[in-house]
Amino acid sequence: MKRRALRVAALAVSLGLLALPARAADDFSLRSFFAGHSVSGGEIRTLGLFRERFTARFEGQAKGDALDLDERFRFEDGPRLQRWHLVERGGRVAGTVETEDGEGKLQGPFPVSGTSGPDGAVLAYRGIAPGGGRWRFDFRHTITPRADGTAGN
Repeated sequence: MKRRALRVAALAVSLGLLALPARAADDFSLRSFFAGHSVSGGEIRTLGLFRERFTARFEGQAKGDALDLDERFRFEDGPRLQRWHLVERGGRVAGTVETEDGEGKLQGPFPVSGTSGPDGAVLAYRGIAPGGGRWRFDFRHTITPRADGTAGN
């Protein structure tokens, strides 16, 4: 249980290690980036105590200004889901995210706000980490397209 709590805390600060397949960097939008299927990978490191690799698979459906996105994490102790509903309009992003807790139940929705443009997107919310419990963390995802067709987060 202690290891799970450390992992959850580490996830709150380590999601910046993701690399995601993207569309062309000069026409970046959340809707075009996440429409369809994509995959990411990363590693959680907690104060030198342990390291854990994970993958995440994304399945998104864009319709008009809206994006519905399922992000399915795979950790050593099992899968976790985050379900996003975002609206991207005029450089602003608003919506919600639901996150699967340690008991397998979706918690939230937690309000999400941010910005989006050709240079990338920033999404911020206060919620639980995948596999977490009652502890809430402030998350800030900065998604930056790269020239090689991937994006950093």
